[in-house]
Amino acid sequence: MGLVLNLGCGSQIGDGWVNVDYALGARLAKLPLFGSINQRLKIFKFDWDDRIYLHDLTKPFPWATGSADAVYSSHTLEHLSREDGRRFLRECHRVLRPGGRIRIVVPDLREAVEAYLAGRVQADDFVESLGVLYIPSPNPIKRKLAPFVQFPHKCMYDTPRLVAVMREIGFDAEPRRPFDSGIAGLERVELEDRTRGAVIVEGVKPQRLETGRMSDLRTVTSGKR
Repeated sequence: MGLVLNLGCGSQIGDGWVNVDYALGARLAKLPLFGSINQRLKIFKFDWDDRIYLHDLTKPFPWATGSADAVYSSHTLEHLSREDGRRFLRECHRVLRPGGRIRIVVPDLREAVEAYLAGRVQADDFVESLGVLYIPSPNPIKRKLAPFVQFPHKCMYDTPRLVAVMREIGFDAEPRRPFDSGIAGLERVELEDRTRGAVIVEGVKPQRLETGRMSDLRTVTSGKR
């Protein structure tokens, strides 16, 4: 397996993957004794793994162009603004090799709206159900830390829109079902409960003919006329 990136990994650390996150918990996990402190104060809902590769996904990626075989990102894109999300996808496209694959999983806005229209979600619960608000807590420490430890959704997608956006970026993109993928080792990073009520789109960075081969092809084609 070559370079495979799990971007916005959270607690899901896949063996053989470069697991990337930049949440405060991931950064603090690099500090000695933080794990024991978090167990007592329960600031974070899970213990962050200190093996996570730290990188701010709104910034240019540190990996070379065309160096990655695959990119996986589950429940991360929706936490980026529309503009940051487009930059994120363009960086994914850049670092993937031709023929490399990307798989994006996000909450399904259409399913959330249909749940409201069907009466399964009450009107005054709808906005909260979208995950766009900070979750209230009786713990005063958690309330003060909310902007640093909670990450509300900033942009929502349905399947047609995410497919369209990924195609605009340059991927050959199609909807997929859970665990239906051309990415080897997907089972190490994709969790069943994270695929429920979710949009799943997988794309391929198209193969490109090298400049010299394209020139040769044009010469051969013109010679046949």
